[in-house]
Parts: sequence; C-alpha cells; structure tokens
Amino acid sequence: MRSDPREYRLSFTVGGLLLHESVALAEAWVASRDWQVARATVPDNLFVASGGASSASRIRNEAIRRLRTLDEAELVHLSDCPITDARALCWAAACREYRLLSDFAWQVLLVRHHPYAEPIRGADFEMLLDGVDAADARTAPVSRSTRARLRSVLLRMLREAELTDAEGRVLTLPITEELRALLSRHALGGLDCIPGGR
Repeated sequence: MRSDPREYRLSFTVGGLLLHESVALAEAWVASRDWQVARATVPDNLFVASGGASSASRIRNEAIRRLRTLDEAELVHLSDCPITDARALCWAAACREYRLLSDFAWQVLLVRHHPYAEPIRGADFEMLLDGVDAADARTAPVSRSTRARLRSVLLRMLREAELTDAEGRVLTLPITEELRALLSRHALGGLDCIPGGR
C-alpha cells in the first residue's frame, strides 16, 4: 500500500465534480495567469447554488482550491480539451486535494475495474471511512449526516466524471495520449486515480 502523508479533510461536500466551473476558471486563468483575475472574470451565475451568493462563493473557492493542484500545462490543457479529458483532470485535481478521494480511487475504484466486479455502492465508502476513523487519530468521528453527505457527493462525482455508470459499474475513461503524458509525471492523484489510466 502506498504511503501518503496528507491529513484527511472532508470539505469536498461543496458541489460535485465542478466540471463546467473548473473549465471556465481554467480558461480565465490561462488568459491572465492570475487566480484573483480569474476569480473576478468568471461570472457569478456560473456557480449555481441554492444557498444564494454565499453558496456560490463557496463553490468558486472550492473549484479554485482543486485547480491549484494542477500545474501550468495541465491547466492549459483543461482550458481547451475534449470533455473526457476535462472530466479526468477535474477528478485528478479532487484526488490531489483530498486524500480520502484518492484512497477511495486506489482501494475501491481501481479494484472494481474489471468486467465481473461488483458495482460500487455507498457501503464501500462507509467501509473506507470506518477505516479512516479507526486508523487516523487526527480525524474526528464523522457524524451520520456528514457521512451521508460525503457519500452522496462522492457517488455524484463518480457519475459526473463518467467513472461509473448509473448502476455503479466502473467505466474506463478514454483520455487522450496528451493528457496521459501530462498526468504520468505525477506520482499522486494522476493516472493512478483513473480506471484504465495506467
């Protein structure tokens, strides 16, 4: 099992994959090379949220937090690439930002990536989270409502990234060779988190 020094953070409950928001922000960043300018350039109405302006702001901040894990070449690619590559980059960025997501990719998603595997269910995430609670003393016990929210968002992200189908079966994401080369330079949160990536 790989070693990962990152602490577990559970703040990925804002939004889902944030695909369209991330592409728009990447386009704005490529044009300016400045995150503050990119933040101000992308219109507020792209960050749709039921909670109004404050929720939209949280979604924008979350998207930027994930995008900052990508390097310059990856951001340039995200700004002008096929939608499948964009999905893969958004998932890779989320895995780099959140250890829990990359652990899930390694311990569940990739393991189920074969024709006769069981579909991914919410219980798979629950088992992983139980292991985190037991093994990492820095992680406070997670409430039932937070668990439900985390589980729901994770399963939504997998569907939005087209890493699973509606029944939870793991899919191969057909990324371009250009993206494969970009992600292969990173040991954590790149091809190693994408079914069929390696």
